[in-house]
Amino acid sequence: MRIALQAHNCGRFISRGHGRHVTRTITSWELIFILRSKLEMFVGSDNFDVPAGDCLLLPPGVRHGGRSGYTSDLSFFWIHFLPTDRKSEQYLLKRPRMSRVGNPARLSEYFQQFLSLQEDVPEDRDGLDMLMALILHEAFRKTRENTVQQELPALMQELRKTLSLRFREPLSTSQLARELQCNPDYLGRLHHRYFNESITDTLNRIRITHAAERLRSTAQGIAQIADEVGFNDPAYFRRRFFQCYAMSPRAYRRLKTQEYVNTE
Repeated sequence: MRIALQAHNCGRFISRGHGRHVTRTITSWELIFILRSKLEMFVGSDNFDVPAGDCLLLPPGVRHGGRSGYTSDLSFFWIHFLPTDRKSEQYLLKRPRMSRVGNPARLSEYFQQFLSLQEDVPEDRDGLDMLMALILHEAFRKTRENTVQQELPALMQELRKTLSLRFREPLSTSQLARELQCNPDYLGRLHHRYFNESITDTLNRIRITHAAERLRSTAQGIAQIADEVGFNDPAYFRRRFFQCYAMSPRAYRRLKTQEYVNTE
């Protein structure tokens, strides 16, 4: 269903390893999307341990707060909003408090776009409200990826979630293996067994997919896009992009821009 919403404010929290989520009762809804580590919260009489890749939906008028201190690597997006009609309010009331996101990278991209748009002066209220609806849609959308992930070993589920959430970071197989507490060779072999490609190839494909989306939807420079999706070498980015799309990033942007030109 179409949901009618009024977006308020949005932010990204990056922990410095001290403090905890404030205990409070607010008058708006809030959606929290965990990027790294885990957030331990109480909401009313219920307790939640929200891992990376999950969302927590907080209704208005319910006391909530942190159950433990922030870890040093915790990071999450948060956004406040209100439904503007009864149907939308009923839709929100039926959503689960905590949910696994089918496409964490896409949801992260929507949050990033919202953060960018809310800096505009004058404020683009319609744009913010539309992005808010997209954020909620993506947070609760059921996808085939959800089902496929459930069939994978827990180690592979955690690895794929990490790659989808943190593809912008300089990740390596040895670093990922340390975080997942396993042998790097074993992690690489298991990943290749299930996906028939290396961890590096999967990571680069995720990065290239997001770069292509930004080439289609923004006017950012190619070097800036490469850096934002995790490539610190523009030349290497162009080579990987050509391997995926058989054309340069510049040619891809030109082609996709022409596809959306209305000549009538």
